[in-house]
Amino acid sequence: MSAKGAKPTLEDARFFEANLAVRADPHPFYEAIREIGPIVQEPHEGVFLVTRYDDILEISRNTDDFSAAPAAYGPWAEGLIPARPEGCPFGEADLTADLEQWRSETAFGFIPVLTADPPRHQELRSVLNRLFTPARQQEIEPRLQEMAAEMVAAFAADGEVEFVSQFASRYPFFVITELFGIPREVQDALKEQLRASRVAGAPSREAFAAMRDRIRNEDAAAHDDDGGGGLGPTDQQFLDYMRERRQNPQDDILTQLATAHFPDGRLPDLEELVAVSSVTYGAGTGTTADLLTNSMQILAEQPDLQERLRNSRDEIPAFIDEVLRYASPVQGLFRYAKRDAEVDGVRIPAGSIVWLMYGAANRDPEHFEEPGRFALERENARHSVAFGHGPHFCPGQPLARLEGRLAIAELLKRLGNIRVDEAKHEPSWPAWFVVRGLESLPLVFDPSE
Repeated sequence: MSAKGAKPTLEDARFFEANLAVRADPHPFYEAIREIGPIVQEPHEGVFLVTRYDDILEISRNTDDFSAAPAAYGPWAEGLIPARPEGCPFGEADLTADLEQWRSETAFGFIPVLTADPPRHQELRSVLNRLFTPARQQEIEPRLQEMAAEMVAAFAADGEVEFVSQFASRYPFFVITELFGIPREVQDALKEQLRASRVAGAPSREAFAAMRDRIRNEDAAAHDDDGGGGLGPTDQQFLDYMRERRQNPQDDILTQLATAHFPDGRLPDLEELVAVSSVTYGAGTGTTADLLTNSMQILAEQPDLQERLRNSRDEIPAFIDEVLRYASPVQGLFRYAKRDAEVDGVRIPAGSIVWLMYGAANRDPEHFEEPGRFALERENARHSVAFGHGPHFCPGQPLARLEGRLAIAELLKRLGNIRVDEAKHEPSWPAWFVVRGLESLPLVFDPSE
């Protein structure tokens, strides 16, 4: 590590080792990389780091050369995903067929919507797109506002709150659970299962090594065509719900999923829809919780901004957009070079892992003026890549924005003079390099009557 006070270097940027300095503030490391070049191969894992906004847009659109197969796994996909042939001259390597063969034979890494490529991805995405229409948003807004008010009322008179556990993680969980139509009596159990699953599945080199060994020793024929490795407990619950909804439709998201057809009229297998449901459910809770937490941290540190939004609630959507840019909940997702490619003058050999660093691109000075300053008046904040770009642009972003707007409005309405409780605040962030948000945020405030 460089000396205290010195500028970070590429050697210091150990993004994939849970480095405490990077977790505390990754942006100095992002800037150090950007100074070297728009696309830089880091020395520890060989991952190509993409910090420039325009380059991320280009790679995100280019599904012929770049696959989403390692979307959330990054460097730990190496050794599993097909490697580039040794000695092959640049410009001649094409691993497209190898990748598809690999998908058909391995249980690793098939998370529909996140890791599928066109045309498969387009089929799955067509199902999800129907869940977040403007009409649906308008229909559910009153209930979401009511839920926010109920949850804030539970601590509004206390003068203090541990924001992550008492609100940020709870509100999106209960929103998505209610929208899905999951019975209230099983919600607590499901929440614990999802929490345990996230803890057990937290990425680590050891976990991926064990997965690699297990997959290599398994009979590939035992897996279905999509490479699914069998249903875990939570997936089994989703399967039961989906089967019941297909037989007895209700007015909820699970019914919409269970009864949806692909564009060609085919009815998807329930197992396919279970995987889509699980990803939608998980994304609808974790990253939205980080959005809410990052929003409240910024507000707690800027009392003038609190007052401005209390007096001008129509600026809250712009505030949410700037939070997404300035403190992106998802710091980046990965791509795999199927073919030898060149982007922004940089050669990226087939078989390489590429990190689309959304958090860095959202502070690209070529696209955002004074990118390190939080600016409510920023006109192009909504153009950030906080939700990705291209075919994999997050379909749930309208719901996340709606939840953020309703939650912040209610919190500012009921809580005055919000501050971080410095006596209790011990900042900590998740060890996973894909996401960013405080794991706890103790707040004090003037209680409402």
